[in-house]
Amino acid sequence: MKNFLFLLLFLVSALSPSFSAVSLPVKVERIQPITEVVYITNTGKKYHKTGCRYLKSSKVKTTKAEAIAAGYTACKVCKP
Repeated sequence: MKNFLFLLLFLVSALSPSFSAVSLPVKVERIQPITEVVYITNTGKKYHKTGCRYLKSSKVKTTKAEAIAAGYTACKVCKP
């Protein structure tokens, strides 16, 4: 009789994904964000989007993560 009940529960859980006799932990992996390209200047301490009005004299391409690691902060005008 126990084997029959076990088999019945197994078949129902296999046929219906919403029904589960046993709850298993689910491992959720964090998705890495897409690398965001920003620009810094030779003299400033801010990082900018490509069309920012403060990128007139110099424009050095980098990633947002690298700019933050180097001590740059976001421009309050273009808000990258």
